[in-house]
Amino acid sequence: MWTLILFICSIPVSGALWAEKNAMGILGRAITISCHYEARRYQPSMKYWCHGWTRQCKVIATTNWPNGRISINNKTQGIFLVTITNLQWGDAGWYSCGIETPGLDPMFNVKLNISDEAVSVPGLQYLSQTNVSCSGGSVTVSCESAQGSLPIHYTWSEKMPSQDSKISYTNKLDLHCQSFTQRHHQYYCTASNTQGTKSSEIVHVSVNKVREKNCSYRIQTNSIITLPGM
Repeated sequence: MWTLILFICSIPVSGALWAEKNAMGILGRAITISCHYEARRYQPSMKYWCHGWTRQCKVIATTNWPNGRISINNKTQGIFLVTITNLQWGDAGWYSCGIETPGLDPMFNVKLNISDEAVSVPGLQYLSQTNVSCSGGSVTVSCESAQGSLPIHYTWSEKMPSQDSKISYTNKLDLHCQSFTQRHHQYYCTASNTQGTKSSEIVHVSVNKVREKNCSYRIQTNSIITLPGM
């Protein structure tokens, strides 16, 4: 007596489709997964992203159907890109790149892992010209951590002799001549998430003239010296 055992699995059609077997995403950020395929055979075919690792997986996005945080871009021959934004813990698990064909769809399994990452030291950037009219404009400095799980919370503080004073709970600092009360001011930004807190460089402000309609000041960090505000 013979017993026939049939195994059904998502082994890719020989070399037709492949990707990184393990993808690592950061909580709150976006990830793009590259699915490679034989362009001459499958360029016009519909590509899809499937939740699960068997052929009974659930299709959750296609090249013609973005789905909420998930989209597929197939503008490059031989590669379609699956992008998932605002990654959540529940997004972790097994997925499959797939290509719709008249016969057996080429598929490739990808395991998506999600991790929590500490913030990096926030970088500073000037969002406005530093040579501005003190009576009619301001200098805006932004701070941002390039790495770290989202959400990231930002705070601007001014260094004081006794205790530093928090002056803004956003990632932007607006400097106005009218707000300066002394010759020298020092500001810094902190970025924090569930994994910790990092501080930026110090922004040094030297005020040359303090009259409202005729004042000037100089902004300097450890790596940047700006033109004076007039």
